[in-house]
Amino acid sequence: MKPVLSTGGISEAALVREQGGWVLAGSIGSAVLGFVFWGLAARLFSANAVGIAGSIVGLSSLATSIGILGLDNGLVRYAPRASRPRALMWRILLVGGGLASVVGLVLSLVVLAVSNDLAVLQILPALVVIAVVQTTSQTCFQITDASILAARKSEYLAYRAVSYGIAKIILLFALLSEGVVGLSAAYTLPLLVVMLVSLFLVRRVWPLQNERGVPVRLRELASLSAGNWLSGLVYSLPSRVGPALLLIFIGSAPTSYFFIALQLAEVLNYIPESVSKSLYAHGSIRDRLPASLTASMRRLLAAILVPMVALGVVLAQVAMTILGGTQYGAHSLALQLFLLATLPKAGIQIYKAQFNVDRRPLALIVLGGTLGVSTVAFFLVGLLLRVNPDWLPLAWVLGGTLALGVGWWLSRRKAPSEPEPQSAVTERPGPPA
Repeated sequence: MKPVLSTGGISEAALVREQGGWVLAGSIGSAVLGFVFWGLAARLFSANAVGIAGSIVGLSSLATSIGILGLDNGLVRYAPRASRPRALMWRILLVGGGLASVVGLVLSLVVLAVSNDLAVLQILPALVVIAVVQTTSQTCFQITDASILAARKSEYLAYRAVSYGIAKIILLFALLSEGVVGLSAAYTLPLLVVMLVSLFLVRRVWPLQNERGVPVRLRELASLSAGNWLSGLVYSLPSRVGPALLLIFIGSAPTSYFFIALQLAEVLNYIPESVSKSLYAHGSIRDRLPASLTASMRRLLAAILVPMVALGVVLAQVAMTILGGTQYGAHSLALQLFLLATLPKAGIQIYKAQFNVDRRPLALIVLGGTLGVSTVAFFLVGLLLRVNPDWLPLAWVLGGTLALGVGWWLSRRKAPSEPEPQSAVTERPGPPA
């Protein structure tokens, strides 16, 4: 048969699936290689080293959430209509990266010093330097990630995610004799290199001057970015502070079991996050997010996640044993609970995309705040009651279920948003081919 070119436009759902597929491919590649990295770390390093390194990762992620001010989400929303998209990204890099560096320095110095772990105090300066570099690199990585996503060039996200995963595994073997410092450096240095390379990718996805765009100032991003910042900060708070709190209250060895289980379950969260990012980027360009499209994505996520969670719960002990040996396999209950918590978080991700496109920063704050605050509250109650650490992830299940109900309630109380300038909506250019 002769090939026939289609004259019809690609459907909205197909476009979201295409871009979301690339984001998901990068997330899966990153997750699989992350499995390998932390599995090797659990085998090659002591449980104390894994617990300390995991706490640094959590602290750096928390510092990134604080310092980035939600500007990466604002960039996704406004980059397609900016007259100078590259300049806008550089301003966001300067503000977000600088502030995150300071926050990372303060957080790592305070938490690691308070831990009173002798092994930590002996190498405190090196760990603090690594935490600051990791925080700055991660912040800039997220901002360039948003720029590439807004340009609908998600294939680049997949390429660099895989490059980072492979590089840190190679470096892990090279720094094997350096203990916890080597483990943390193996995680951090490839991130720094990939982030620097990503800065050059921006030249390929956005023009220096967009003649059909309109000037965009940072203060125009403030309202939406503030909502995303506060929402993202409290949304990610449990996963960021959980390992650090365990390090302070219980010790580094139990923290390693908790952290590995959290990382294993996190791979399933990449699936709804990928769909949410694609929905957000698509809705920002089209300036709307139809209810039929979000309903379609919910059905897709349910069809994917429910069987995967069920299988993961059954095979949790096997997975933990493969990664870290029998001492990790004995703590499979933590992984089972973290897996169950991914189901309500999938629905929350769809609500986040919807509220972003609808420009409802207050709804974002309430949604993220409910999840973060309630989860941390349940977690602290468990710590104070000296609950078995393997049961502490139940806080993630309870907090996620409560936040999902709040998201459903907020979606039924949709507030009208103010229209944007006509030139910014009807003449929105795409990135160069």
